[in-house]
Amino acid sequence: MKIYDLKYNAKPPKGFEHREAYIIGGGIAGLSAAVYLVDDIHMPGNSITIMEAGGEIGGSMDGTGNAVTGYLCRGERELEPNMECLWNICSKIPSLRNEGRTILDDVWDYNYEHPLHNEYRLVVKGKSIPCHDFSMDEECMQAMLKVLFCDEKELEGKTIADVFPESFFHSNLWLTFHNMLAFKQYHSAIEAKRYFRRFTHFMPESDYEHGILHTDLNEYDAIILPIIKWLESKGVNFHTYTEVTEILMSDDNNTAVGIRYNVSGKEYVLNVAKDDMVIFTNGSMTQNSEFGDNNTVAPTNRDTTNRGLFTVWEKLAKRDRKFGNPEKFISDVDKTKWVSFFPTITDFPEFYDRIEKLSGRPIGTNGVISFPESNWDISYLAYHAPYFPNQPENVQVGWGYGLWGERPGNYIKKPMCECTGDEIMTEMLYHFGMLDIKDELLKHSYISTCMMPYITSQFMPRNIADRPKIIPDGCTNLAFIGQFVETPEDAVFTVETSCRTGMYAAYQLSGVEKKPLEVAPTFYDLRYIIGQLKKIQNIDGEITAKDLPKINPLKIRETEKTLLKLVNGIEKYPSLYPGKEPPVKL
Repeated sequence: MKIYDLKYNAKPPKGFEHREAYIIGGGIAGLSAAVYLVDDIHMPGNSITIMEAGGEIGGSMDGTGNAVTGYLCRGERELEPNMECLWNICSKIPSLRNEGRTILDDVWDYNYEHPLHNEYRLVVKGKSIPCHDFSMDEECMQAMLKVLFCDEKELEGKTIADVFPESFFHSNLWLTFHNMLAFKQYHSAIEAKRYFRRFTHFMPESDYEHGILHTDLNEYDAIILPIIKWLESKGVNFHTYTEVTEILMSDDNNTAVGIRYNVSGKEYVLNVAKDDMVIFTNGSMTQNSEFGDNNTVAPTNRDTTNRGLFTVWEKLAKRDRKFGNPEKFISDVDKTKWVSFFPTITDFPEFYDRIEKLSGRPIGTNGVISFPESNWDISYLAYHAPYFPNQPENVQVGWGYGLWGERPGNYIKKPMCECTGDEIMTEMLYHFGMLDIKDELLKHSYISTCMMPYITSQFMPRNIADRPKIIPDGCTNLAFIGQFVETPEDAVFTVETSCRTGMYAAYQLSGVEKKPLEVAPTFYDLRYIIGQLKKIQNIDGEITAKDLPKINPLKIRETEKTLLKLVNGIEKYPSLYPGKEPPVKL
């Protein structure tokens, strides 16, 4: 990130005051696009309309409920300091709770006072398993190097299991990578490569989860709500319960000419001028979520007739291949679904007291806890209090999930996806070694469960062109944003990708003369590279001659070719030339 580019106050594009922007989808991607249009491009707020099918703005970053009926968040966001676009937005938006402060200030203050340090991340029957040795055998090391530096086209259509040996899936590196990020062996090798490169800076201290940031309240109240209020103050129009069903295109599929939508069962068509902008969130990871509770199983919604924004995307993709291939991501619910659960615990502090004692850290600073022997692959995060603004002192909340919900549990002999909230909590208590408090804990808990059919759909194996570009080739006024858009170098299943695509869409469609933020280039930082190498070789202290790879003198030429490929595969440095057009070099 260069402050020179970031802080430059760009001039509004000519004629911008006469253009309209229609943002389809009220999640963080759409909100980000609106923020950038208003603040960086100086578009009048009343020229921007956000169209959302549901009754609430915020998309997957939800947070709702109360102590009586129970609280709910469908997911948990793992934020980190190098999410440049997210924190740029947060630095612009005033805090709703601390006068004179911003969202970024609130987040920074909270993490400074409550830093995460996790020694208790892998647990079997209540006992922590050491997870500091990330070393790998030679076959895994060679596979990792190949994945890191190969052309992504070599990984098209391949799974993680296709490019790593079986021994990799028994390493601590895979165990934590899988549990924290929801990757499975059959997920995309391209996505795994992007994660390993994008988050190079995490590897040296990943065993402690240093660098993971949390908000002082749930992300809806801490981030989404302040953004909504700020946009409202700028005059941005929010249309909820407005279900977009189709984007109408010109015959050459380059210009959006209309938006078909429903309100209260009645269909309308909004005409779009050629100079207007249509910014389209082409899918939601939490589409068709279904809910359960203590005594009710959350059903799996397999309906394909109406999948919201996915269906709109499918219609576009049928018109032109440049709009991507949604089928690659949403055609196999059994490979993209899992269950999350959110307990609201009232007047029973013993459960969290035990977790705090075992972890040696205050609740909220001890990180996610995973159970490697769990057939369901359960993980759980105990939240600090208050996590909601109206949360009473006698109430505690947390969030958990199971990545293999199709398998019978170790204690509850049923698939997780067929279990009630009480059964899921019972299975987790078994792995915590706390079945002795089961009856009392369940008596004091309301457990909301959520089945999300498409929660890891963005990870499915694919070709690069299966995701549309932010601005598809030839398009004049249509942009794609969110988790199902091609963003080279960045990683999906992150808030940052949503914010980045929103920024790129706003900049490119508007024609503003302002450079977008680059992805944090820590993969090219020698300090992190050395830290990563030491971590995966379990080196404590300085690297010595014995740690260097052995070179077979009979394979000098082959080694030379490999090294040259690695060096030449590194991307070119960003140019420092400040002008509008590239110079003519004589």
